[in-house]
Parts: sequence; C-alpha cells; structure tokens
Amino acid sequence: MISKRAVTAAAVAATTAVLLASGDAYACSIGDFTAKATCDTSTGEARAAITVTDKDPSGTPADITVRIRMAVGTDGETVGTGHIDHPSAAGASTTILVPWLQGYQWNVSVTAGNLVDERLTDLPISPDTPCVPATSHPSGTPTAGPAPSASPTATVTPTSTAAAPLSSTSPLPSPSASSPAAGTGLAETGGGSDTGLIAGSAAAVIAAGAGVLFVMRRRTAAGRH
Repeated sequence: MISKRAVTAAAVAATTAVLLASGDAYACSIGDFTAKATCDTSTGEARAAITVTDKDPSGTPADITVRIRMAVGTDGETVGTGHIDHPSAAGASTTILVPWLQGYQWNVSVTAGNLVDERLTDLPISPDTPCVPATSHPSGTPTAGPAPSASPTATVTPTSTAAAPLSSTSPLPSPSASSPAAGTGLAETGGGSDTGLIAGSAAAVIAAGAGVLFVMRRRTAAGRH
C-alpha cells in the first residue's frame, strides 16, 4: 500500500513541476515585452532610443536585439543590443541607442528562456518629426560674432595748393610786371635810364649838320672868286 506520506510528497512534486512549467512558460511569452522609440540627443547627436520593457515575474534574463527593418519586413543589419538581467512583474527596462531615422519602424527580437531571437509583435516606430540636438546657445540668443576690424585711417594726399606755403598764394610781382609802371613814372618826370642815350644821339646829329653847312659855305665863297 502507498503511505499517506508518499502520496503527499508526490502531490507536492507535481504541484512544483506545474508551477515551474507555468512560470517558465510565462517567462518565455513574447507578450511580456513591449518597446517604444523616442528621439534622444543626450550624446549631442540625433539618435533613436529604443526602450524595451520586460514584465516577466519569474525574473528570467533576456537579451534584446534591434535590427534595421527591410522593405519586405525581414531583418537587416543589427544596430544595437541590450540586456535585462532581473525582470519583474512591475517591469524592468533597457534602452538601446540606434541611428536616427524619422518615422522608421525597427525590428526588435528577444532571447529569453525558450524564446530564441523571437520578434516582438508590436514593433516600435520612431516619431515622424525631426530630431534636432540642442545647440550650445539657446534659440533666440544671438551669438557673439567676431569683433569688426578697425577701419584703417584714410590717408589724405594734399593737393599742390594745400601743400604749398601760404606765401605762394600771393606771389610777388615779377620784374616784367613792374617795368611798365617804372617807365611810366620816369617818363612823367623827364628822367630815366634811356635819357643819356637819346641826348647823345641828338648832339651827334646837330654836329654833323653844322659840319655840312660849313663845307657848303666855303664852296660857295670859293666860287665867287
């Protein structure tokens, strides 16, 4: 006969096996995993942050892989990986940064328990808006530009009139300009530098006339005799 103790032990073992099996099955459900994609600029660059949350109460570790989704829906290049060490019913998350693609859907796969690289049923999609990193200067605050260089002092080349001494603007009268005035004054007084020459010429003419007259008189007298 089977003792009561043996029956109790068998019942406990069966219950434990059922609980372990149900816990393992629950941990391996792809429905425990959710993912979302947001814009991230914490690195100074536009990135897509893929946050995966695991609400498995059994605490089964999980590995996450994010891949590019091809046009036909198949997996492309792996762009990021993550790990959830101790999930809980409240949820444990990991965030994976991948290149930013606006309005793009990503393939996210999970390996945990009996799940081997199984893809999430609800895939994350990047926001359909630009992801712009914050600049060092707040928007609207003008940045200080380079200081304008000092304009060179204009060099003024003086004209001949400006450079000439003041006396050059009222030059002294030239000798040729003063000569007529001097001659006019001498003529009015009867003197001048030409008076001696004129008087000498007149005396020579008078003397010559007197000599001619003397000779003609002598010839006339001789003819009479």
